Amino acid sequence: MVSKKSVRLVMHNLAIIPVRMGSKRLKNKNILDFFGRPLFVHTIDAALKSGLFDEIHVSTESQRVVEICEEYNLSVRFLRDEVLASDTASLESVCAYVLDVYKNEYNINFENFCLLWATSPLRSSEDVVNSYGLLTEEADGVVSVTNYDLPVFCAQQEKSDGFLTPNFPDKFWLPSQKMPNVCCDNGCLCWVKVKAFNKEGVWMPKKTKPYYMEKSKSVDIDTQEDLDMAKYYYSQILNLE
Repeated sequence: MVSKKSVRLVMHNLAIIPVRMGSKRLKNKNILDFFGRPLFVHTIDAALKSGLFDEIHVSTESQRVVEICEEYNLSVRFLRDEVLASDTASLESVCAYVLDVYKNEYNINFENFCLLWATSPLRSSEDVVNSYGLLTEEADGVVSVTNYDLPVFCAQQEKSDGFLTPNFPDKFWLPSQKMPNVCCDNGCLCWVKVKAFNKEGVWMPKKTKPYYMEKSKSVDIDTQEDLDMAKYYYSQILNLE
């Protein structure tokens, strides 16, 4: 361990890959076999191939995950606190913990971190690189997004009397081509400047730019249906190669 009295080392980019073992809807989803490798290893591979990171940290409470990382030549400096592996633990608290340990135990500060979801195996190293290019001087963050499958302004909800009412009545009757373009976070990646994170306390600060991704690459696996869809799209990628 580096002495706390030594000179503080400032590094550019840290990748944080959260890999906890407490998933409920799809048990042990992070380590499920996905085309011959544990699911989260595909995210490690994208981070390594990008060539952008001074450090890649898999945030986990599981010794099994640490062993898998070692099998793929990636060491895990420290484990996540058990309290941060619960269903109620936020990503913000996980990222803050990682940054604090690097700062206080290893004397390392980072300028930026990239949160890479372990359940998004279709995100490529090119996506990591291209999104990083949007983290310009005026931006505090970049988040991967995709368009909604249907026009969001067509949304309706059922009232207590059983009848439908539009959620956006002022835009509901507009032709779809005249509706504003909206997008949503697709659970693949986000870049954040550490100063902005420390100030705002969120992984998507106010000055965040979108990085658009195709729907076919925006599968965030949380259910068996998600896993089946991701396998289908990934097989298409392999066929193209």
